[in-house]
Amino acid sequence: MLEERAQKLIQDVIESVRLTREAAGFSAERFKLGSLYSLTVKTVPQLIMGLKIRRSELNIDLILGSNIDLLYKLKNMEVDAILVSLDDSMNDPDCEQIPLFSDDIFLATPADSPFAQQAEVDLSDVRNETFITLTQGFATHQDGNRVFQQAGFEPKVAMQVNDIFTLLSMVSSGVGYALLPGRIAAVYENRVKLIPLQARYRLQQHIGVVFLKAKERDPNLLALLAECRMYAHRHAS
Repeated sequence: MLEERAQKLIQDVIESVRLTREAAGFSAERFKLGSLYSLTVKTVPQLIMGLKIRRSELNIDLILGSNIDLLYKLKNMEVDAILVSLDDSMNDPDCEQIPLFSDDIFLATPADSPFAQQAEVDLSDVRNETFITLTQGFATHQDGNRVFQQAGFEPKVAMQVNDIFTLLSMVSSGVGYALLPGRIAAVYENRVKLIPLQARYRLQQHIGVVFLKAKERDPNLLALLAECRMYAHRHAS
């Protein structure tokens, strides 16, 4: 009788430790990965496939959002790591980051636009055109503002949307133009063209993974970071 109670007590302690570790994000059976919408075209699938090979038992939840939303979730431990644009908002003393790749900003036009066949575009030529943008909080919204400031005009914005795929759909339908990163080129590739900006307007986004320093020894996170380093190496070469 005493032995049974002792065994149950030990099992209860082991279970409590397991639940506590999972609540803190250490080697939990579920990994919550935050990402920008635009990274789901290529980057996220490749990283998740690699992570599943390393830790086949791991269940992965994908949470999509803007730079600002994802950083908030990371700081509140609602996600374990985030794939974002490494702009100034990501300089947080509680976080570490690993760069993955850099991406140019392009003018997105409908396939039948007069600008679609140009080798590059002077933004002053589109100052009277209608634009569609992402809402504030998205890195591409902020980068677009910087490009327009450099071009010396404020765009006529017909609509703001909450995800990049809706924005692409609006561009493909001829609702307006947009400034978008090159990584989404494969989406609507027959209906939307990405035209390089003239050199004086060119801007790059630097994409990377951000995580809390407090979790940097978690085995699941370490597996993701190893995969991210391999991805960055392949992209660099």
